[in-house]
Amino acid sequence: MALGNSLAGAQGKTVADQNKIDRTMAPGCAVKLYTRAECDLHTKASAARRSELKS
Repeated sequence: MALGNSLAGAQGKTVADQNKIDRTMAPGCAVKLYTRAECDLHTKASAARRSELKS
């Protein structure tokens, strides 16, 4: 698994894609590989994308 700071805020094409991105991002946030700002950015972007995909 490759983790980079460009992953924060990434948007999947489907809910399944978004789930994969979120599962990849979560451990990096848990071990503080990403800054709090990057994790917050991803959380907000993921929620917005999920909302878009449900529409």
